[in-house]
Amino acid sequence: MKRLSWSDPETITYIATQLHSGKIVLAEGDTVLGLLSDVSVQGVAQLNSIKKRFEKPYLVLAGTVQKVFAFIEIEPSRFFQIEKFINNCWPGPVTLIFKAKKGVFEPAQSPQGTIAIRVPQHAGLLQLLSHFQALFSTSANISGQPVPHTLEDVDSSIIDAVACVVMNDFQEQNSSMVPSTIIDCTGEKPVVVRQGAFDVHQLREFM
Repeated sequence: MKRLSWSDPETITYIATQLHSGKIVLAEGDTVLGLLSDVSVQGVAQLNSIKKRFEKPYLVLAGTVQKVFAFIEIEPSRFFQIEKFINNCWPGPVTLIFKAKKGVFEPAQSPQGTIAIRVPQHAGLLQLLSHFQALFSTSANISGQPVPHTLEDVDSSIIDAVACVVMNDFQEQNSSMVPSTIIDCTGEKPVVVRQGAFDVHQLREFM
């Protein structure tokens, strides 16, 4: 198992190559340890096989707010309100749920036609995402098992299945053992689905 550091200048190129070829990467970021794949049939199949999960859509990571708009549907009358809201969330450890734009890759959507998406607050991930329209991300655990807090907690079958492991530098301040906060933006007002690493009190004026 190849172990890399986000600080190594060759890491991004190596990971991008692995992901473009349909392989899975285990990485630290600004929330819990996660699995990354490209947004493709092969990537989804690999994630499903590793996690033994087949019914849920995967979180989408995008590198910029502009890229996010390619995936989400917003009523024109709410555009500026939503834009202001997300600019106060991202980049950061908060996942927003929107109605998916027509034609968005099906495994990214829930049965209700929604999509969970975020822009991370992590220099390495953002640099990696500059090579992609988006990536799939999910916690590095088998479905139904606890989310790992450390690499030692990750199931050995997952370690064996990934192309490499990428770890934060010791001084990385944005890493966390807490998953992202989830906010549903499909209704008239945003609704907190899960309180996580992002403090929703920062968004009080928008809620």
